[in-house]
Amino acid sequence: MSVTESATPCTVAGIVLAAGQSSRMGRNKMLLPVAETPMVCHVLEAALQGGLAPVVLVTGNESERVLRAVRDYFSGRNVDQQIVVRENREYASGQSASLRTGLDALPEQCIGAMFLLGDQPLVRADTVRTLAQAFVHEPDRWVAPEHAGQRGNPVIAPCSWFGRIRALTGDTGPRAYLGKTEARLMRVCVDDPGVVRDVDTPDEYTALNRLF
Repeated sequence: MSVTESATPCTVAGIVLAAGQSSRMGRNKMLLPVAETPMVCHVLEAALQGGLAPVVLVTGNESERVLRAVRDYFSGRNVDQQIVVRENREYASGQSASLRTGLDALPEQCIGAMFLLGDQPLVRADTVRTLAQAFVHEPDRWVAPEHAGQRGNPVIAPCSWFGRIRALTGDTGPRAYLGKTEARLMRVCVDDPGVVRDVDTPDEYTALNRLF
C-alpha cells in the first residue's frame, strides 16, 4: 500500500482517527493486536467494507510504525485508491488537529464524512453501511448510532459543517456539535455493541481480548 496523494470522487468519506498518544494505555493502542490483527486495521476494514470512499487514515503518534503495520496487513490487496494516509504533525495538541487533517484530504464531491475512532475495533461493516445509507437519505443532518439507548460512534457530519469542525481547537471532537439544534441529529438504532465500546486502558484491552 502506498500513501495516496489524491482521493477519488465520493459521497460519504471515512476519516479514521489514529493519531493519539494513548496516554492511558501506556503504549500505542493502534498497534495492539486484536485477534492477531492491529486494532486500527479492524477499523479500516469496517470502513472499507462498509462502502466509505475514500477512507482517510490520520496518523500522528508513531506514524511510521502505524503505517508499516497497515501496509503489512493490506499487503497484496489493491487498496491504494481507497485509503488515503495523512500525518497530523500536531497530534499532541488534541483531536481537533486530526479532524482538520482528515477533512483537508477529502475531495470537494464529498457530501459528508464519517469519523471513526481507531480504538473501536468491534464496530461492524454493516453498521457503517447502515449509518451511511441513513445519511445519504438526509444529507443535511448529523448521524450517530444508538445501541441499547446509548449514543455511540462513529458519527457522520454533513459537508456544510466542515468549516465549523475545522475551527475547533484543542482536544475537542465532533461531539461538540451533536447537541446543537441545527445539527438535527439522527440517531440510528443498531444491534452493534461495538459502537459504544472503545479501548482506553489495559483493563479494557484485556476485556476486549476475552471476547476472542
